[in-house]
Amino acid sequence: MNNTNYLINSKAKKIFIVAGEASGDLHAGNLIRSIKEQLPETDFYGMGGIEMQKSGLRLTHDLRKVSVIGLVEVLSRLPTILYTLKELGDSLAIEKPDLAILVDFPDFNLKLAEKLKKAGIPVLWYISPQVWAWRAERIPKLVKLIDYMLVILPFEVEFYHKHNLNVNFVGHPLIDKVQANFSKDETRQQLGFKKDSPLIALLPGSRNIEIKLLLPHLKKASEILFSYNNNYQFVIPVANTLDPKKIETKIANTLAPIKVTQGRTYDIVASADCAVVAAGTATLETALLNTPAIIIGRVSRLTWFLWSRYTNLPYYGLPNYIIGKKLMTELIQHQASGKQIAEKLKILLNSEEEKNKLKEGYQEIRLRLGSQGASQKAAKIVIDILSDKGLSYRFS
Repeated sequence: MNNTNYLINSKAKKIFIVAGEASGDLHAGNLIRSIKEQLPETDFYGMGGIEMQKSGLRLTHDLRKVSVIGLVEVLSRLPTILYTLKELGDSLAIEKPDLAILVDFPDFNLKLAEKLKKAGIPVLWYISPQVWAWRAERIPKLVKLIDYMLVILPFEVEFYHKHNLNVNFVGHPLIDKVQANFSKDETRQQLGFKKDSPLIALLPGSRNIEIKLLLPHLKKASEILFSYNNNYQFVIPVANTLDPKKIETKIANTLAPIKVTQGRTYDIVASADCAVVAAGTATLETALLNTPAIIIGRVSRLTWFLWSRYTNLPYYGLPNYIIGKKLMTELIQHQASGKQIAEKLKILLNSEEEKNKLKEGYQEIRLRLGSQGASQKAAKIVIDILSDKGLSYRFS
């Protein structure tokens, strides 16, 4: 490694990096930090969020302007998305990066990869688009445009090897990141929750569209549960991509005590008796925190109409995909109503058998995700690529 550092540090390198959602921002931030530990002079620029910026990214575009899910939602934001894509593409001739790192966010990043290919800039994709789950027609484009693929789920290696992609499994970065800083009792005391009353964490997602579609049903579920037992406590740990004051305004008239917090999500989820979590990375984070939970998800009616006809997903929750069965209950689209959410949470809160079954499955998931140090492993590969190995670099 020291020899590689010597070669690279003779001329500081520039890396163009793009993430388009909160989970990608988190993982990309950890990667930037790990690379800078070895190569502190490396110049990172591109699109990201708070975590990437804190790690040293020269932020040119804020991911919040383009972070949407669903066809209808994309169409409503399309001018902004296309303009951002054009500006990022135009920056390549000016900035002349040595390497591009694209983090998940497949539809946007595939378009960007086309521009990078034309510019002759090598492309590393970190965190695979889930083409193994849906929209497999994107695979040929990935093979054509991507020079290196770093995956964080073990079964993805065999999948991409079949398509002759230069792929390597580095482990899942959440294994290192996800942990509570305080005990259950300490967190409850610090945040003013009763020690012996059930605490339910409500995680409606990290995008405004998720808040719009899911929060009303979480409000209703909390009201139903509170009518059963007025000892229940509720908390919404707000993602750093959202404004907590806006969430407080939306739940101001709720007939149940819901506390809104920001900045201590892992402590709060770990201290909760159970959780209800929007489909996405937060489902895996909840599993790694060992908190019994159910998964919910909603998109616009038109998006759902198209998804339900052109995709055939066996699961919507990432933990269920990793373990290969429906371990966590999934309430998707019309099923994610306040009444059904409340019913499933009530069962979970009152069943030690269900809680234990989930916790056993969580341990299996942790084992399958590999050892610690994913960000460091990914950083080492990036540093090797930046060395004189260049595009000839192949994974073993």
